[in-house]
Amino acid sequence: MTSTPQDALAVTTALAPRGGYRSPFAALARIEAWRFARHPMFLVGTALGVVFTAMALNEEAHQVTSDSLSLPVVALTVGVSSMITAYHLTRSFHGAGELLEASPTSVTTRTAALCLMAGVPALVASAWLVLYYAIGPSALGAPAWMYGPFSPAAVATVLVQNSIACSVGGTLLGVAAGRWWRFRGASAVLVLAVVVWTFGVLGVFTNTESAPAEWYRWVRLFEPLGIFTNAAQGYVAVTSLTGSPAWYLAWTLTLCGLAALAALLWRSEGRTRRRLVRIGVVLVALSVLTYGLASAGGLSEPVRSYPDGHSVVLVSK
Repeated sequence: MTSTPQDALAVTTALAPRGGYRSPFAALARIEAWRFARHPMFLVGTALGVVFTAMALNEEAHQVTSDSLSLPVVALTVGVSSMITAYHLTRSFHGAGELLEASPTSVTTRTAALCLMAGVPALVASAWLVLYYAIGPSALGAPAWMYGPFSPAAVATVLVQNSIACSVGGTLLGVAAGRWWRFRGASAVLVLAVVVWTFGVLGVFTNTESAPAEWYRWVRLFEPLGIFTNAAQGYVAVTSLTGSPAWYLAWTLTLCGLAALAALLWRSEGRTRRRLVRIGVVLVALSVLTYGLASAGGLSEPVRSYPDGHSVVLVSK
């Protein structure tokens, strides 16, 4: 995972004019995607995802549950491993700057190619969705009362956010950190910060009794893993939580865009930098708007559903 002039030389050689690609950028994007796909950290994360998915399917083989709606397997395996992989691949060329300057592409173009690596974990997450929910549809086969007032479209939105969006976001965040962070142990700090941020918020704000009502609605969704149901032990009831899944997905996509933008701003100059800054202003505005809609929209109060079909609105005191 250290910087190697050989890696940089391979890139500059591959970017020499060739007939197989329409542009040097396409060649570079293909090279970075291949480097990402065969990186040991990404392969280990994907393998762990397969193992944990098999364990989850085995546990749910003899029961019908809605746990899969909030199953964080992809986020914790493919997403986290993609973030670490992207960080180290981005950092791997920083020690060979002079050699890379000889390549026919700008720094911003090379960073854009690194961002496109996110397509690899996105494909893996998509395959996971197909295999887990099409071949063994334990979540989608759960009775309607387990999802309370959430529509099938809302359920699908949560599934996409907790798999594909988390995988893409982790990769882009890894690229951004790799561009800007240079201190020793940065990758460990990045993982720790994301994990503490996510599970710190989830630990406090997924239980309606554990946080003040005025905080619960606005703080609970301020993390990258969307949890919209909370099942009681033994599935005697399932609580559907506040917020709009659709707008929450839109918000997380704006975070992905901001992470990519942060990476592209590294060493950008002139007109390119000014254009990126203008795009950043728009993205920040969209992020604030979509977060507000995600928190204020959807259910206004948690709804507790029971097996007999009746529901109770949990009015905040």
